[in-house]
Amino acid sequence: MIKKSQNDLIKQLKKAQEKLSENKKMGLAKMEQLGDDIVSAFERAMNAASFKTNIREELKGKREQLRKWRISWVRTVFPPHIKHILSVPFIYGMIVPGVLFHIALEIYHQVCFRLYGIPRVRSKDFFVYDRHKLPQLNWFEKFNCLYCSYFNNLMRYASEIAGRTERYWCPIKHAMHLKKTHSQYNKFVDYLDAEDFRKRWKDLRDFSDMDGK
Repeated sequence: MIKKSQNDLIKQLKKAQEKLSENKKMGLAKMEQLGDDIVSAFERAMNAASFKTNIREELKGKREQLRKWRISWVRTVFPPHIKHILSVPFIYGMIVPGVLFHIALEIYHQVCFRLYGIPRVRSKDFFVYDRHKLPQLNWFEKFNCLYCSYFNNLMRYASEIAGRTERYWCPIKHAMHLKKTHSQYNKFVDYLDAEDFRKRWKDLRDFSDMDGK
């Protein structure tokens, strides 16, 4: 698996080198975009290799050691702090608006992205569930991990859908610095650069740079 991931990374780097050779006068914006592609390819290769090989093997070897840290589910269901008990209906009650939001988001995603020609977001890249496999967690903690993962994954999934939508309709950076941005934001034009915005808007609506990602 590691060898396969490394081969994929090498192919990505060679592809980037070919792009540089084809157009030596490539603009700074294009160079930045290419750099993001290389970094993303490297991160995906390393993450896939480390989780699918080292982590699984390490988990097998430490299963008994980790299981010693498991506590009774009773202590989790009936925690000693009254604030946790009071918050239960507010925590689990979020499943209703969360699921409704997910359904509405998916309808928009599947309909509008097809109409706009935007590559659809792969849900499997965002909905990751693996913490419930940890032996140090009791059944109720595993359930909570699945519940928590669903909502956090949903927000990241929604952010990517919104980011691609923003690239299609309004690819302009904000004047103020954003602490956290989505995957498309670095491709946007500067806040006051009206000329660049009009020139590049059509190109930014071409999502061919995302083919195969």
